[in-house]
Amino acid sequence: MLGVMEDMLQYREYMAQALELARKGAGWVDPNPLVGAVVVSGGEVLATGYHDRYRGPHAERMAFDYADAHGIDLTGATVIDTLEPCCHVGSQPACTDLILAHGIARVVVGSVDPNPIVAGKGLRILEEAGVEVVRDVMREECDAINRHFFHYITTGKPYIVDGRRRAGESDSEYAVRRRELYATYAAVLAGTESDVPDESFAHFNGPVQAVGADEVVIGGHRPLLLEAGALACTDPDEWLRELGKRKIDSLIVESDEAFERLSMACQKD
Repeated sequence: MLGVMEDMLQYREYMAQALELARKGAGWVDPNPLVGAVVVSGGEVLATGYHDRYRGPHAERMAFDYADAHGIDLTGATVIDTLEPCCHVGSQPACTDLILAHGIARVVVGSVDPNPIVAGKGLRILEEAGVEVVRDVMREECDAINRHFFHYITTGKPYIVDGRRRAGESDSEYAVRRRELYATYAAVLAGTESDVPDESFAHFNGPVQAVGADEVVIGGHRPLLLEAGALACTDPDEWLRELGKRKIDSLIVESDEAFERLSMACQKD
């Protein structure tokens, strides 16, 4: 039960595993959140899952599908979830329905989903059905991995990061930081003299995450390249909202002029 030190220590241990799983989806699930799930019973991990790609199975479904395929009975088990389970049907079934159908006794969550169509409703549905809910386990860490999603889903605009070269940053240091950003952000607003090779970017008209399952497995994530000139004659706030409508949830800005123009219109790092 919540408040028992031994249980809380175990919840944190399993939540750390769920966070590691969730991070595997970085760059592939945009504009959806990163989510990891671990199903446990009697101190044993029965199944795990994570959201691995846009429109792919949710973390809970991946774990439940594994259990079903291997004849594992989850009745009375505990689900450790980095994010509140969804309670709506979209491209995937509602995770709350799957949890109830599998006889789960307890759900431990890190973050509450700020998406207005969830926003605590998933947890209420579970509690009303008799499932014990434990909230806020490693919430700070769980919130941190979804800062892009939380900003995007509440504002309709992409989360911005400063991708410009820092003072005193060596060529190799900048290259490493840039590569890490490109692996997880949806798009790049590059300067007119970008030195990044063309093959580092995705080039197509449509959602950045419109990739197939095979590409997720064998390829590396490539952000969509946006030209800085596209912002020149446009209201920055309107331009960001238009990107949001295209499901671009995060943006690296490498142009000095563009960064200054956008600095007042959006949350940034």
